[in-house]
Amino acid sequence: MSFLHPAFLWALLALAIPVFIHLFQLRRFKRIDFPNVRFLAEVSQQTRARKKVQHWAVLLARCLAITALVLAFARPYIPGADGVTKVGQRAVSLFIDDSFSMDGQNAQGRLLDQARKAAQDAVMAYAPTDRFQVLTGRFEGREQVLLGRDEALEAAAQVDASAFVRPLSQVLVRQREALARSEAPVKRAFLFTDLQRTTTDVSNWSNDSLVPTVIVPIAPGKPDNLSIDSAWFDTPVRRMGQQEILHVRVRNHGDQELVNVPLRLAIDGRQRAIATFSVQPGSVVDTTLRFTSDRGGSHTGVIAVDDQPVVFDDQLWIAYRVVERSHVMLVSGGDAQSDRSVADVFLAGNGDSLHVFTSHPHRSLDLALLEQQDLVILNALPDVASGLAQALNHFVENGGSVVVFPPSRNHGAGSDPARYAALFAQFGAAPPALMDTALARVDRIDLDKPFFRDIFERMQRNVDLPVARERWSLRPAAGSDVLLRMQDGSPYLSRTPHGKGSVYLCASPLDERAGNFTRHAFFITSLLRMAELSRPMGSLYHTIGAEVSIPLDGVELPGDAVPRLIGPEGIDLVPEVRRTPGGTGLVLHDQDLPSGAYAVLLGTDTLMTLALNTARLESDLRTLTAAELEAQLQQHGLTTFSVLTTGTHDLSLRLSELDQGRKLWKWFILLALLSLAAEVLLIRYLR
Repeated sequence: MSFLHPAFLWALLALAIPVFIHLFQLRRFKRIDFPNVRFLAEVSQQTRARKKVQHWAVLLARCLAITALVLAFARPYIPGADGVTKVGQRAVSLFIDDSFSMDGQNAQGRLLDQARKAAQDAVMAYAPTDRFQVLTGRFEGREQVLLGRDEALEAAAQVDASAFVRPLSQVLVRQREALARSEAPVKRAFLFTDLQRTTTDVSNWSNDSLVPTVIVPIAPGKPDNLSIDSAWFDTPVRRMGQQEILHVRVRNHGDQELVNVPLRLAIDGRQRAIATFSVQPGSVVDTTLRFTSDRGGSHTGVIAVDDQPVVFDDQLWIAYRVVERSHVMLVSGGDAQSDRSVADVFLAGNGDSLHVFTSHPHRSLDLALLEQQDLVILNALPDVASGLAQALNHFVENGGSVVVFPPSRNHGAGSDPARYAALFAQFGAAPPALMDTALARVDRIDLDKPFFRDIFERMQRNVDLPVARERWSLRPAAGSDVLLRMQDGSPYLSRTPHGKGSVYLCASPLDERAGNFTRHAFFITSLLRMAELSRPMGSLYHTIGAEVSIPLDGVELPGDAVPRLIGPEGIDLVPEVRRTPGGTGLVLHDQDLPSGAYAVLLGTDTLMTLALNTARLESDLRTLTAAELEAQLQQHGLTTFSVLTTGTHDLSLRLSELDQGRKLWKWFILLALLSLAAEVLLIRYLR
């Protein structure tokens, strides 16, 4: 036991006063003579003994009352866990975990409600003059300001669940930054959290002797939860009238098997597909939803499953665009026969195809037309002007696709590969060279790449493959995919990602005297696949807070025009527009946005639609126990952290004892009152 004001202990000298009174009795006794004192002597002895005991009891009660009163004024206490009691004004930081996992429940109710109540109890454990920081996962600027007690109580009461997920290491840094600006001599931090394993990164914590940290675990119940993790389409392009296959991955975080769980898909507010699935405990399952795109343009949808009580991950929003027709342009070098072979691929069905096909001679090509195309095919150009090469480079960087078929030697001087060096350099490829004209056969198809993998599940060894009598040497840029390879290992057809688009290089001309590619089934398949993969559709959805910039694929903002972002719950904001060489994107700066469909507007025109979803990091509800956390703290030598292991019952008293010790003065006041009462009883009733 220690004392806050030990100088008061000098008052214990006052104990001499009752002792002096009892030792020097001032009362005189009167002598009375009796003729026979035999019986009086016995009574006198008994009375004198009782009086002596009474006097000593009264003396003890008075001394005890004085001692208890003096000790009460000296403010006795039992030191806290660190053995040091601190005095002076306090600056206290309280982090209330407001992530979606706190929507879970235990026997006492909702976890977030318990965290708010515990934080308010902690505030009430301190003096009205102390200052408080109420911090949440939102990390708003106003949360870095220290508040008075009443303001802190109100701020804690207003905390609600949000989409932000912060590792506790970032929370500790934020707390210490706020407390560092305070001049209070005593500082302390509190964490009210469920200790999710995904966010409790103890290995990234560090000691701070100036800011001792107390962790108050809010233990959840069973970690049962079902979450929709991701979704993707079976094909890269959505086309009108095409049956779409949407793959959905669902994860069971609980320890019970779930059977015949319904999964629903709504497109533009209409339910379009439903499926059921079963999933083992602690595992994932992939299921499919099938529907047909009945109209073009932009669409938004939501995949949903029913699961309580944690519901933030029960929906996954998607946004996509249905293409009515893709635009294909042939830039002709004058080889009429091979040009006709290309046109026949895209003009099937007497013009009633999924493609808008146009053809232009390379000498009279309007470069402005490139921006309206999805796929540009260069066939047998004798040379490529520098202006065309630069325009094609810009076209590909913005998401278009270019296919290059070289001219055959039947074009005379126009077949010189050196004339393509500038174009190849734009796409990072080495200058081409003419190889020998010996007959060579395509020997291998790379089915590991998605280009052919989604068309052929497997390829027989004796399949008939194209042959080439004339070919160029190709050395595409690093990171390219060789789709078809010759017997000698050299590339026949390659794909090079460039910017947002793709460049396809073929080693052999389309002239039938240079090879049989145009008469082979691979020719039609390859061109249609190139058109299908042209102009990528962009991301199906984006994760709130996980992406620095959301790209605006296929959207051009004129000048310094700034769009608006319109979303659910009446959201209407002006995001930052970030223009980089890689394209234009929106920066949301970690704003607190709900999941849902958003429209990017410029004036009254809708440029595109976006789907924003909350991160799935909180879906795994597994947590650390207090014992496991203490073991990790000890393992990493984190001595300035402590864990309250007895729940939130009577939290105010236990928190006040952490840096103020266990106060005993009230007990000594009670002891003094009891001693005075005992003195009165002894004097009044034991005569």
